[in-house]
Amino acid sequence: MRKVLGQIALVWLVLPGDADAHDWYTGKTDPVIHYDCCGNKDCHPIDSNDVRMTKDGYFVRLHPAYLNESQEAEWFIPRERVQAAPDERYHICERLTTFYRTIIPHMKFETYQRYRWRCFFAPMSTGSIQPE
Repeated sequence: MRKVLGQIALVWLVLPGDADAHDWYTGKTDPVIHYDCCGNKDCHPIDSNDVRMTKDGYFVRLHPAYLNESQEAEWFIPRERVQAAPDERYHICERLTTFYRTIIPHMKFETYQRYRWRCFFAPMSTGSIQPE
């Protein structure tokens, strides 16, 4: 009985920590197109080695798991769509989206899926955050 109570207590301690870690994404929207950033587990931190800053924005390198037949190797995030991260890490929100294309000459539609970014957060120390 004591072992079971100990396991329940451990689960109780772990679950709120996971929820709190994701809470700051909740309610955030893209500053330009105003889409919600987060749909449960769409947002996560990314390695700074996968991010390259330019004067116009950021390039985010994608990993091989993303690279299906129609996925680009990098995403470009315009400077005006970059938001401030609450920590010194980069974060991205992304969602698997379904697209349709016509197959000629049969005029049938083919569907395919690819990830699209929705929101991007950069550390304040990068100096790339637009003033509101």
